[in-house]
Amino acid sequence: MNVSIYAAYRGDKYIGEGTLTELAKTLGVKRDTLFWYKTPSAMKRGDERDAKRKLYVEKPWIRLVLVEKRGR
Repeated sequence: MNVSIYAAYRGDKYIGEGTLTELAKTLGVKRDTLFWYKTPSAMKRGDERDAKRKLYVEKPWIRLVLVEKRGR
């Protein structure tokens, strides 16, 4: 069984690490949302969104970084 461990960041703030399921519970979002956040399309959209809104107080886009992949 393959298990991937991710670190989650919101801007420069470290949120935590774990599987997508664990992080979904921590962040209060669906697992599918986090699965999408790790795609190249979502990362590009997040970069564009954050660049436009960097002067606002709004929350930065969630970033996922693969820390470890366990299994075969």
